[in-house]
Amino acid sequence: MVFNIQHTFALSDAELGFVLALAIALAGASSAVMAHLANRVGARRLLWTALCTWSVLLVVMSAVRQQWSFVGALVLVEIAGGSIDTAMNAEASRRLVGQPAALVRFHALFNLGAIGGAALAGIVLHAGVSWRWIWPAIAVVALAAGIWTCATDPGTAAEAAAEGEGEGTETGGRHPLGRIRRDGLLLLLAVFALAEVTEGGVDTWGVLYLRNHLATGVLLGAGAYVVGQSVAATTRGAGSALIGRLSARRALLVGGCVAGGGILLESLSPLSVVAAVGLALGAGGASLFWPLVMSNVSRLASQVVSAVGTFTAAGYIGWVAGAPAVGWISQAYGPQHGLQLLAVAAFAVAAVSFAGSERRATPSRTG
Repeated sequence: MVFNIQHTFALSDAELGFVLALAIALAGASSAVMAHLANRVGARRLLWTALCTWSVLLVVMSAVRQQWSFVGALVLVEIAGGSIDTAMNAEASRRLVGQPAALVRFHALFNLGAIGGAALAGIVLHAGVSWRWIWPAIAVVALAAGIWTCATDPGTAAEAAAEGEGEGTETGGRHPLGRIRRDGLLLLLAVFALAEVTEGGVDTWGVLYLRNHLATGVLLGAGAYVVGQSVAATTRGAGSALIGRLSARRALLVGGCVAGGGILLESLSPLSVVAAVGLALGAGGASLFWPLVMSNVSRLASQVVSAVGTFTAAGYIGWVAGAPAVGWISQAYGPQHGLQLLAVAAFAVAAVSFAGSERRATPSRTG
């Protein structure tokens, strides 16, 4: 829908990058705060509260007509979405600690959602329905999910809070970055943020490039993204047992090379079909980053909920860094060069991962 939104509000690539950066920056900052709140009230309680709030804000955003009012609504929607992301990842990582294959399969559900969302939105837009009607439909589903999550909460919030308070007490310090550093995860945190520059860029600019600059239809743009997410879902689901045994270093190496090569192919090809294949490769490769890094974090961190929240915030920071940079370069030097910046970031992730060392959990460390 980014293409339609950009044209509705007459946004240039640079302005679009700024809007995305603003919204996602605040979402990332809120994720760090919400990680601490999840420690106190429980991730599940935070999850259903954020889902219900998000559903209301989606309806508000779909109805806004003025440009900067829309930007304000988008910021609030992203903050609520970031809270959902933090709570969901924290709860899943806490429950599935020591089960990397199960955590990878859990993240495959994201790809299934991305497939359904992109395909449905592409069909609706192709049929001539306004993009404004898509968000209220999502809001209905989100509200139902929030009510269900609340109704089925077995009262684990207090237990999760107690567990969060008990975790990491031996580390002697409450600052999240201090714990990350003591756990030896600081470099992985930085590399993960760089990796999310690529993943966020593929999701937004990869499809936008096909629709805006190669003049492809919405079905081809959405279809290429669907193919990439299908590859990711298949890889995560069917190969979860094998993938779950991969280290974060190897996952980032493989994902960086595949994503970088795919994005580079998309940026260099004048043929829309070939560029769509590149987008699919880029989306599939970049999708390896998040679940395997989170799996390693849940295995190595001394305080899982806080660490997952910090890594989630770092992921949003990566999205923030990529959105305005790609938008500015696209505006100043051409859209293909904006995509090439994403390819460079992906190859940089692979290079740092190749040169880095493995980080292993000590036998005494628990989740």
